[in-house]
Amino acid sequence: MIGDPASLAAFFEIWRKNPGGFLRYEGGIGAVRLTYADTARAAAAFAQKLRTAGIARGERIVFWAENRPEWVVAVWGAILAGVIAVPVDFRSSGKVVEKIAGIVEARALLIGEGLHPPDTLPCPVWPLREVTGGEASDPAQFAPAPPDDVAEILFTSGATGEPKGVTITHRNILANLKPIDEGISKYRKYMGPFSPIRFLNLLPLSHLFGQTMAAFIPPMIAGEVFFMGSYNPRDAAHVIRKRRISVLVCVPQMLELLRDYIIRTVPESAAPARNSKWYRKWWQYRRVHRHLGWKFWSFVVGAAPLDPALEEFWGKLGYVVIQGYGLTETAPVATLNHPFDARKGTVGKAIGGVEIRIAPDGEVLLRGENITPGYYGEGAIRDPEGWLHTGDIGELDAEKRLRILGRKKEMIVSPDGLNVYPEDVERVLNQARGVRESAVVAEKQGAREQVHAVLVLDPGASAEAVVNEVNSRLETHQRIRGFSVWPSGVLPRTSGTNKLKRVEIAEWVAKGRDASAPPPSHENGIPEVIRKFAGGRQIDSNTSIDDLALSSLDRIQLMMEIEQRTGAALSESHFAHAHTIGDLTRAQPEPSAAEPIEFPEWNGSAPARWLRRIALPGLILPLARVFARIKVDGLENLRDLAPPVIFASNHQSHFDVPVIFAALPAAWRYRASPAMAKEFFEAHFHPARYPWTQRFTNSLNYYLAALVFQAFPLPQREAGAREALRYAGELASDGKCILIFPEGKRTGAGEIAPFQPGVGMLASRLRIPVVPVRLEGLELVLHKSAKFPVPGKVRVRFGAAIRTEGDDYAAIAKQIEDAVRGLQR
Repeated sequence: MIGDPASLAAFFEIWRKNPGGFLRYEGGIGAVRLTYADTARAAAAFAQKLRTAGIARGERIVFWAENRPEWVVAVWGAILAGVIAVPVDFRSSGKVVEKIAGIVEARALLIGEGLHPPDTLPCPVWPLREVTGGEASDPAQFAPAPPDDVAEILFTSGATGEPKGVTITHRNILANLKPIDEGISKYRKYMGPFSPIRFLNLLPLSHLFGQTMAAFIPPMIAGEVFFMGSYNPRDAAHVIRKRRISVLVCVPQMLELLRDYIIRTVPESAAPARNSKWYRKWWQYRRVHRHLGWKFWSFVVGAAPLDPALEEFWGKLGYVVIQGYGLTETAPVATLNHPFDARKGTVGKAIGGVEIRIAPDGEVLLRGENITPGYYGEGAIRDPEGWLHTGDIGELDAEKRLRILGRKKEMIVSPDGLNVYPEDVERVLNQARGVRESAVVAEKQGAREQVHAVLVLDPGASAEAVVNEVNSRLETHQRIRGFSVWPSGVLPRTSGTNKLKRVEIAEWVAKGRDASAPPPSHENGIPEVIRKFAGGRQIDSNTSIDDLALSSLDRIQLMMEIEQRTGAALSESHFAHAHTIGDLTRAQPEPSAAEPIEFPEWNGSAPARWLRRIALPGLILPLARVFARIKVDGLENLRDLAPPVIFASNHQSHFDVPVIFAALPAAWRYRASPAMAKEFFEAHFHPARYPWTQRFTNSLNYYLAALVFQAFPLPQREAGAREALRYAGELASDGKCILIFPEGKRTGAGEIAPFQPGVGMLASRLRIPVVPVRLEGLELVLHKSAKFPVPGKVRVRFGAAIRTEGDDYAAIAKQIEDAVRGLQR
């Protein structure tokens, strides 16, 4: 319970004492895991780094990065130091970053992986992944910022208009946290059996709501927050089940993607509920709950309007969909549905300290301490009575729940929660050759809004060519998805003010789209699927995928629909490298994308661990020592190390793993997880190709290796290998040590073959030490051509740990290979 802290720094002092885990990154091979204590130490160290760099209280640093634990570390470090955080959406272009950095006179840029800073950026660039380094510092040395100091500036526009920065003070954020904490406190005593509450947060941390659900609310309940590098619903479902997630935080479009995935995976989920009781619904849809995990129970949805049909679907399955209402200007929550008393179609009641009033014209007005003092460099935006005019139309029911009916202002909210201002897009359109004038309106698709341009063109001008050229100059979320040509030479405008009659234009677009909708096609292929995303464009095999102006979530939805329509597995890498519709049409499933593969989760269970503790010392290792008389050197190199690490060894024999396990101290042995060639278990993964005797023996070998040695399959083909490396990252995030043989094959005469770059990628991305291991003599104990071992002398040497960095994976692999070669007698 946070009580009534006077500052965010005081709130920091409360949560940093939590004993459990806090932040984790999933879904890639760059897994990171931080406890509350780790996060607090790293945040204090980052605050000290800001001070050492001469960045003073009240100065600004820009955040431009994907969701990662280090993002939360850095924002708390900035709060401690009194430095103002300026988040920019990681999907923004360098041009936007440069403009915003110039406006706020940024002192530094924190940058994520794979992003490239503008060449003319007038401040130093710091990789976000490095903020967890640095020497520990005492948080008490940083004086708490006054409540009315600015904590963050959040910009609401892109490169085509003058960005407006919403200033958020420490008081604004605390005004949001206190009433939420009071609501949580009533249920805190019941949380024990369900703890820790785990959140999978897919909202960008550049959104204040995403931050709130990562950095501020979870610490109130000692919750854990998971981030992942993919928006694929398969990956999300995997993380939800594997990590026993309780709450998914996302935009409504993610609920749509997950719904489509669940219906495909569990077809009975589309059937109507037979009973309204929650426990009956859980039983009817038990396969869905088994697929997502029994601990998962709710969605927290924000940043864009929620389609009532989506809310109804997930409610039917027995899940709670929690939505609220707010703006960046409200820091960000104004209303919130109670998890156990939600009303479908409403966005809940006002949180404590917030007043709601409905103006005579239906506009929602808000007042409270959470309201921003104004835009950066501008005056206050509240009216003389302190009310914020939201621009949204709404109504209050008898119980004071708010229902949003529409929008008075002209802003468009994209499906992934980003704001688009029509004037910004029109400014670029009106500069394009062949355009006399334009109007940009929201085209409705259920609760979704997408950018639609209405054009008045010069004779001979091509609307599609204009839109494609303009889209190349717009930010991704601003890009035009649909377009129409106005039938007369002038767009309708008001008399006197000469403003566009956007309501009239939007109604014409809706009627025209309905009237001109093409008849249903009976094609069973990719072109028909793509037409759904084409916004009325004429498409052919040469049409660029970029011209469709798809968001990242739209791309995933398109890929899923292509797979469903064609029945072919389309790998994400192939989709990412397709440039035209023809590339997608010609796409064939990669062999490894179609191959079955399973990564064992069961061998981490308590029964499996106990069996391993019995089988290894009681049977397997004594048998190994009968044939291999082992001499071990270099164990002192493990003395000052803490897991996880990567053990990288040369490969001589099928006896390599038992011998290394026998050489390792017990504390390391039971954390080791070797990678085994998937191709060695062909009969297990492709049973139809083999007689039952081979299937039985090969599957038995597979399960015994996974159980006794905690081994996992490593395919040799590229796409499958990427999945295995991702799984290796999950093992490392759980504190396991990867045992890998980078040669990829056994040698015949004790020589060492070149190490493959995969070990370099694994070492670089996991950022954990690599321990070189040199085996000698095992090719004589069990040669790769032999069927039975013979006794012999074996030597195992452990070298000093290597720490690697950089993206030259081949060079890193060579560095590890040289270290292994250097361990000879």
